[in-house]
Amino acid sequence: MSIVSSNFRRWWQRPRNIRERSGHRQVTFLELFYDLVYVVLIAQLTHALAHHIDLQHILNFAFLFVITWWAWVNGTAYHDLHGNNDIRTRVFTFLQMAFVAAMAVFAHDALGETSAGFAIAYAGFQLILTFLWWRTGVHDPEHRPLSGPYSLAFLITTLCFFGSAFVEPPDRFNIWIAATLLSVVLPLVLFRIRRHSPVVQAQIESSALASPSMVERFGLFTIIVLGEVIVGVVQGVAGYHELDWQVVGISALGMMIGFGTWWLYFDFVSHRIPGPGSMRVYVWSYAHLPVTAGIAMIGAAIVNVIEHAQERLPMEVRWLLVGAIGMVLAGITVMIWTLPPRANAAQSYRLGQMVIFLAAIVILALGFSTLETIPLLAAISVLMLLPVAFGLIHWLKHTDNPA
Repeated sequence: MSIVSSNFRRWWQRPRNIRERSGHRQVTFLELFYDLVYVVLIAQLTHALAHHIDLQHILNFAFLFVITWWAWVNGTAYHDLHGNNDIRTRVFTFLQMAFVAAMAVFAHDALGETSAGFAIAYAGFQLILTFLWWRTGVHDPEHRPLSGPYSLAFLITTLCFFGSAFVEPPDRFNIWIAATLLSVVLPLVLFRIRRHSPVVQAQIESSALASPSMVERFGLFTIIVLGEVIVGVVQGVAGYHELDWQVVGISALGMMIGFGTWWLYFDFVSHRIPGPGSMRVYVWSYAHLPVTAGIAMIGAAIVNVIEHAQERLPMEVRWLLVGAIGMVLAGITVMIWTLPPRANAAQSYRLGQMVIFLAAIVILALGFSTLETIPLLAAISVLMLLPVAFGLIHWLKHTDNPA
């Protein structure tokens, strides 16, 4: 016992002080493991949408994805700001993962028969985050003006979601909406009220900085969601006992859309830290919500596109596909605005931003077209590859030839 007690603070450390945030920290295997559980949750949400494509289920998916994304952002931000390489951090990370896994169990019908279970699971996750954010203020009094409002918002959200499990729908879901809005808006309002304090202002600026490790985490989360596009192609093809040229062609174009999405994000956005100012960081962060939600919806649409390869594409599937892709490209356009251009490339990046935005508009307009499936997917692929080609040409022009 003496060894355990004498080394207590080595294996059960205080939350890392926000002023000790490292600008060169590498993403740890624990963080990668944490992200893995969200693969399961997002897959459940995406597969549920793929089986029921209509306006109501699209809105349901969007709402549940907001909850999922907000959970991931807060768990990720806490670790980036206050996590340590100790047993305490691992224990609380595993607890978060357990509740996210529980959310995944109930996610397939989270706004239906399994909604009570989903609410309790999410309340458990929120309770862990409430405790963690609160403890940062306990150990760092200067951080208390910032952690206090955040903890309060999480506590209220936790109680709302837990209490909603004992309320019948639709009131249950109205509580969810109010609680989710509260958790997002209340801290921002309280921070704004307290910005007159130099101490609080310094804390806000410190927490609003996007570290290289946080940029990497957002990129990894985007890859996780991109996996749903590949899964969509595989599931769609696996449903056929015999393949023909139409199925193969549509599947190849579906993969091309996934490749184009990856290329656009990781060439124009990834590995670049937003410019100075908390507003740019907030816009950059929140722009990831429509981008990642849109990518997941592309995966749900692709399954149905391939399943209808030998017949006319249903209108709701067509609009889900073009709407999701348009949303992704529009989100990437917004992200580019928040990023400082690379040296001697400001004009090229602004032109690339315009090309991506125009591609988003044209792809959305394809929803009104009468193109058959293969011409539609081919047109979308070409439009997505235009910014890629633009970026490649720019890269070749500004890259020195090897001696």
